[in-house]
Amino acid sequence: MSASYPEQILDDKDSSAPKTARQRERDAVILQAATAEFAAAGYENARLEDIAQRAGVAKGTLYLYYEDKAALFKAAVRSLIQPALQRLQERVMSAEGSAVDLLRASLQQIYGEIASDNARRELVRLLIADGRRFPDLGDFYHDEVIAKGTATFRMILWRGIATGEFRHSPAEEFPQLMLAPAVAFSNWKLMFGERHQMDLDRYVEAHFQFLLAAIRNPDAGSDRT
Repeated sequence: MSASYPEQILDDKDSSAPKTARQRERDAVILQAATAEFAAAGYENARLEDIAQRAGVAKGTLYLYYEDKAALFKAAVRSLIQPALQRLQERVMSAEGSAVDLLRASLQQIYGEIASDNARRELVRLLIADGRRFPDLGDFYHDEVIAKGTATFRMILWRGIATGEFRHSPAEEFPQLMLAPAVAFSNWKLMFGERHQMDLDRYVEAHFQFLLAAIRNPDAGSDRT
């Protein structure tokens, strides 16, 4: 069963002029260098000249693509996160079958593409460290990543409520509850690295079962889990 939803999660238009293949390739190199430099130096200490050196371009070249460091940082975040969110949204929008199966698959995707990715985690580390000093960056991350991710999981919840698989619960108002264990896993990896590892597959399944116990409609019968 496919479904349509009232919310538009990701912007599907790009106001920039079309780029040539060479420009796209150079842009990708710049964003990769920016991500590495921001992760290594932090936002405040990251310098455009160091990013340019990592990318193998002149500092002036950066300004052909981005007006300042903030714009470059935001573009780096988008390049890492937006494709994963787009794939998640497409999964939810085109899904057939049960909401229970969709929930499990979506959680697996979140862990596989976001929670377990070192580059994405390093940007989160940066935002935790510098977010209070640069609130615009925190607001940007909230609007571009957090709000879109939670809205997508709210769609899954609504789908399950509509089919009778899930019940009404506080997660409707606070879909952050549905993703909190993934945030905890990412923070665990940030703090401990490889020193205190958790079995990812078992953790994801535990997250799924824990969430399902909280939102499942008790009158739905014995759904396949």
